[in-house]
Amino acid sequence: MWVKRWKCKACGHTVSSLPSFLLAHRQYLVESIHEALSARCEAGQTWAEVGVSCAKQGTPAVRTMQRWNQSFVEQAPGWLGPVEETLAQQDSSSPWLDPHGEAPRAANAAQALLQVAVHLLAWAKTQWVELAGYGWNERLRFLWLWGANRGLGRLV
Repeated sequence: MWVKRWKCKACGHTVSSLPSFLLAHRQYLVESIHEALSARCEAGQTWAEVGVSCAKQGTPAVRTMQRWNQSFVEQAPGWLGPVEETLAQQDSSSPWLDPHGEAPRAANAAQALLQVAVHLLAWAKTQWVELAGYGWNERLRFLWLWGANRGLGRLV
């Protein structure tokens, strides 16, 4: 696949325009990464179960999925605060912000981040018509793009 690239004449750095189904610095589709993280973080599957549930032609080895999960677990606490802050500022009626709602039931920051991403995406869909086609399974893709535009760094 050809990826459009530009080179800055001033600093010499290269900038790429990646399609939305790819994540920077990852060779697998967002869909594959999302499936593995959701199975592990939300469904609580063992690594053997994740390997079976995510098994299809071209999927990565379990060790690769474990690295994705480790990175996601490490980054989730740093991303969770800005997501919740944005929801509080932009959609204060979000069920996620209800002290007796969904947030207290999340077992850890990684699980919470995947769950709150649904609410952030729901709010964002009211703001940007381009997101109309994004569904529940695209929440990681949206979260990655949203966070990258805010300088939150690499999520996975």
